[in-house]
Amino acid sequence: MKKSYLSALALVVVAPLAQADLAETKGGVVIRTEDGRFQAKFGGRIHLDVNVPVDDDEARFDNGAFVEDTQATDVFFRRARLTLEGKAYGWAYKFENDFAGQDDVSGSGFREMWIGTQLLGANLRIGQAKPYRGMEELTSSNEITFMERPNATATTLYGSRQYLLGAYLDGAGSNWGWGLSGYNLKRAEDSETDGVGFTGRGYFAPLMSATSVVHVGLSASIDNPTNGLSVSTSSVRFMGRSGESQSLNASSTDEQTTFGLELAGSAGPLRVQGEYAMATFAQEVGDDIDVNTYYVQATYLLTGETRPYDVKKGVFKSPKPKSEIGAWELKVRYDFIDNENVATEREVTQLIAGLNWFVNPSVRMMFEYISGENEPESGVKESGDVFAARLQFAF
Repeated sequence: MKKSYLSALALVVVAPLAQADLAETKGGVVIRTEDGRFQAKFGGRIHLDVNVPVDDDEARFDNGAFVEDTQATDVFFRRARLTLEGKAYGWAYKFENDFAGQDDVSGSGFREMWIGTQLLGANLRIGQAKPYRGMEELTSSNEITFMERPNATATTLYGSRQYLLGAYLDGAGSNWGWGLSGYNLKRAEDSETDGVGFTGRGYFAPLMSATSVVHVGLSASIDNPTNGLSVSTSSVRFMGRSGESQSLNASSTDEQTTFGLELAGSAGPLRVQGEYAMATFAQEVGDDIDVNTYYVQATYLLTGETRPYDVKKGVFKSPKPKSEIGAWELKVRYDFIDNENVATEREVTQLIAGLNWFVNPSVRMMFEYISGENEPESGVKESGDVFAARLQFAF
């Protein structure tokens, strides 16, 4: 009986492939018909990270107790994903699971999981995706400049609420674009509904050529919990992925409203980018909590390439190496965040400098030196340095 099921499954998978007119491997394994009406693309990514503490003598990592030299070297898979996407009969779909981010309860690691189509000239997706919250947030993890996104993203400000179930509508012109989303404050693997949220983003590129771009963007969002549940507590790390998590707001948050500003520009191998975001966490009792954050980053491609600009998403993508030695990119970023009207007000900063080596369009190596500092209004000041590296393969 089991053999019959396996044979039937194999037939379902193989039969459509046998009828395909064209197959190619550029940018993933793609199978499509000659008229382009039917297409399936299979891809994946592996991100293997290592974090090595360099100097954490002033850092405390043991439940608030001051301890010296306790941070250990960490080697782990940051991401290990398989992705299937395609289209048929005018509809599109995407399925993506992260095996390195499996949920302990359900066993799933769902990331993007949606069905889409065209609606009045715009792209409509229904399912799980990223709300339209900013430039770096919407950049693929295969394309981001640094190993970890800045604080003006779901990594910090939005309490890890990166992929959410809802409806997503977006469109773009020759040098502008927009996106609107309404979503439930839970992911596909969660079992309980936790309220709703809405996000809008718009961007404009007044200058856009093959080698130069100026980008301006705005975004706004509101997350409203229900059923007596709270918006997830936002927290920040000050030593990359290795640092201890520090709370920014209170667990009694009734609503989170956030506004963001994006500015970026590139000229040949040079690129500068920054974002500012301010969030208000409404409290059932007491004053509302305000959080402000910004980052500024600059990169320079030593080998002369230019990072292309994707006007459909309003983000920069990875460069394509010009020669056999690959593309080499210097990078630096300063990250700042602070909070107000909370029991423990703090200011957290990070300075990151490093190098990206794009060996080929599929393989990238990243090297970073991270110096972080956590300065609470009252209490022990914490600081520490970390060396981090990543080996990345994506297809």
